[in-house]
Amino acid sequence: LKDLKGSGSPMERLVLALLSTALAGPTPIALVFESSGYVADLATHVGEKVALQHCSSLKCDELHSSARNEVVAVVGMPRNISILEQLPSLKLLQSSHYMYALLDSVPAQATVAKYDVAWKQYGVEPIAEFVIAAAFQWTYRLSLTSRRFTSCAFGTGAPSECPSDSSLTAHPTLMNKTMGVLGYGSIGQAVAKRASALGMKILATRRHGPFSSWLTNDNDKLLAESDFVAVTVPGSVRGLINRTSLALMKKDAVLIPISANPVDFDALYEALLTGSMGAVLDVWPQGCWHFPDMFCGPPYTEQAQPYSDDITNLQNVLLLPGAAMRDNRFWSNSAKYVGENLVALVNGAPLKGVVRNASTNALPPTKLSFV
Repeated sequence: LKDLKGSGSPMERLVLALLSTALAGPTPIALVFESSGYVADLATHVGEKVALQHCSSLKCDELHSSARNEVVAVVGMPRNISILEQLPSLKLLQSSHYMYALLDSVPAQATVAKYDVAWKQYGVEPIAEFVIAAAFQWTYRLSLTSRRFTSCAFGTGAPSECPSDSSLTAHPTLMNKTMGVLGYGSIGQAVAKRASALGMKILATRRHGPFSSWLTNDNDKLLAESDFVAVTVPGSVRGLINRTSLALMKKDAVLIPISANPVDFDALYEALLTGSMGAVLDVWPQGCWHFPDMFCGPPYTEQAQPYSDDITNLQNVLLLPGAAMRDNRFWSNSAKYVGENLVALVNGAPLKGVVRNASTNALPPTKLSFV
């Protein structure tokens, strides 16, 4: 190869290129269980270092048996975790966000890493905006109103099937409603600023003063007087929203927690089943939304929450998959972070966001059918 490098002959340069490719071996493969847009974004950060294979959430149909030995990384959360057992060269299970697989379900030879989110740098504002969006959605329910209107206002005989105008159009507003901010930290302040700009009254609490007529340390007063209760205390606080605190809330108040630990979900579920209060649930006890179809693991404990499907039939709850902070910018930053980790893996450099190192004593993977 050294002798060929000095030659200017096109044929010799071609031979050199072919020899270099052969010596380098096949390009390592990463299976990506995310959207096509995410894969395209990720591709801009890995270049030709890694071949990306886009997979559905359940399977990777286009992966041939001969290619499985070249798979060194899996990105995202395959819903069928047994796929990992069919990848003998797997070195990395890379979560695309802050949750990750139950560690016991991941082959020991693979490192597990997550996207280590610097949420204080850009998470505060999206979360605060989400709280306001949740309050708007609860108050206006525009999609429901649109469906009621379009079902009667167009087509043959329209609008004879429509209810009265007052039935179609009457709605409450956020103006003069009270937004309770339980935890007046950086997120709580951002929520209060937005709610106040909409003409809402603000009641907020924090542990230490100075206090005022609207900013106190009286959680009971906040719960009793608020139309919306945004739970913005740190995630390290546990069980603040329990049977006692839920009983203090207005009958038609709406709870909007932004982290799971402060909420006793058994008590909340009971209150939703038996009362008229409402909730916008974008967080879950273990970070997942349906047991046992998805694995999550620490820091949300070992298993997904065990609610029955009855919760999906309730009219007084909006169920969401953890959307508050995971806006477009979140996923763009994730693709960059994950891409850097994939390149580091191929280059033998240290990885970021590691939650479990690979075991050097790993046993060979069990032979299972590839789904």
